[in-house]
Parts: sequence; C-alpha cells; structure tokens
Amino acid sequence: MRQVDPLGLRRDTKGDEAGGTMTLTATTFQDSVLPVKLNFPPPLAHLGSDPSTFDYQWQLLTYAFDLPDPSDFPALPGQIPEKELRRLSRFVDVCEKTAKYTVVAHKGGITLKGEHGDWGLEVNETEDEETVGFAVRFRQLHENSTGEPDFSATINILDEYARQFTDEHTDTRIDTLQQWRKARALLMNRPLQNIVARMVLEKDGLPADQIDDLAMYNDVNPAKLINLFNYGELIHYGKHGEEYDKLAEDPELEAIEHNNFKQAMLGLIHLYFGFSEVIRSAIGLKRAEAA
Repeated sequence: MRQVDPLGLRRDTKGDEAGGTMTLTATTFQDSVLPVKLNFPPPLAHLGSDPSTFDYQWQLLTYAFDLPDPSDFPALPGQIPEKELRRLSRFVDVCEKTAKYTVVAHKGGITLKGEHGDWGLEVNETEDEETVGFAVRFRQLHENSTGEPDFSATINILDEYARQFTDEHTDTRIDTLQQWRKARALLMNRPLQNIVARMVLEKDGLPADQIDDLAMYNDVNPAKLINLFNYGELIHYGKHGEEYDKLAEDPELEAIEHNNFKQAMLGLIHLYFGFSEVIRSAIGLKRAEAA
C-alpha cells in the first residue's frame, strides 16, 4: 500500500483541533450497474487466486459488450494447418498461465482517507516482481513484435479460416469474431470502467461535456499508458524511458498513473481469457481444469 498526498492536504493537527468523525460511502457510476447477469461463467476463473475478481470484471464486460458465450462458437468444419494450430494453442496456453497470476485477481484502486485534518491517498499496489512478471505475459497476449501469437494474430487466423471453411454457421462465426474484435478496439481506447461509467451517464441523459467531467479514468488512454509502463519501466527501459523518468519525478502522479495502467490491463486481460475460450471451441481443445 503506497500512501501519497497529491493535493497537499496533509498537515499536522493537534488533538484539541480534532472534530467529529465523518464516514462517506459512495458507489462509482460503473459499479452502480452491479450485479449484472452474466452470459457465461467468467473464463478461467477456476485457475485464479480470487475468482470473485474475475466475476467483477466480467460483469462490467457483459454490461459494456454483451459478448456471446465462447463455448457456443461453432467449431470450424475444416482442418487448420499445423503451424497455425500451434499458434492458436500457444495463445490459449499463455492465457491459462496468466490467469494464475495474483495481479489478475488484484482489486487495485485508490482510497482518499482523512483523519484529524490529515488527508491523503492510499494506492493499493502489487509487488514489483508480480507486476513485472504479469506485464511480460500480458505483452505476449496483447501486442507483440517478436512473433508471439497475440490477440490480433490469433483472431486474424480464426477469421481467415472462418471465411475459408463455409457451412451453415459461417455468418455466426464471422459476426462473433467481429464482436470480440470491436470490444478489444474499444478497450484499447478507454479503460473498461470508463466505458461502463460513460454508458451509465449517457443513459441518464447527461451531455457529453458533463460525462467527460464525471466519468472515472476519462483521461486514460490504455494503449499509450501500457506502452509507457511496459517500455519505459517494467519490461524494457526503451523508447519510453525518458517519458517514464519524467513521470516518476512526481511520486504521487506516478502512483496514480500506475493504478490507471493496471486497470487498463485488467479489462483487456479478461477479454483475452474469454477469447481463448473462443479458440478452444473453434479448434476443439479441451477446457482447462484447476490445478
């Protein structure tokens, strides 16, 4: 737990200055939609250290995208070449391994706390070694230039053969893949929690400028933030190293952005877990079992 004071609210307070106690409990716009009825059990939750966090992410994903049950994806009627099968199986395998990481079950978040006039933020963080390990696995699934079969590569493989092997389910396959592709594109642009919050506020009839002001994580761009942390600090001290160093000069801002970074990754990683189940259905792989 990292304590920060981004607003400069902390001050020394004498005992006789202390007043009463005020407890404020609030629900975020995105959490106001809970509970959400799921279309299917949270993918790979049985492999995770805290299945309830999988359930939470999938309630938000269901509200945002209403994706169909991956187990209902019609199996491809033709034989995919062995090389492509290995790439698809690799994506599934990495998802299974990543689902066991504690970061996946991390609730995260920032809490504003104050006592006797001493205000500050507490950032719920994971250990560095856990974050680095997760970031490496996440990159393999997310966007990889080293040949790993990431999301884009695997969905393109399925789309190619969904169009090549035609039967009465061809349109269903193509439409379903497009739904997953669209969800991923939106999550690259906005964090899951922001997407849901904006949907809630829009449903309430608020204008766009007010939605921008009220929705949490509204200024977070997942694609940019993931690149900043992965290639400026966690995986490589590379092209974003200087940018990260400048951010780190402000520990409070770095802590907030680090939380935003993990929130952005969590929405995406659970989507990837779901897509791994689409792959299973498409090529006839057995379902993963808990250790």
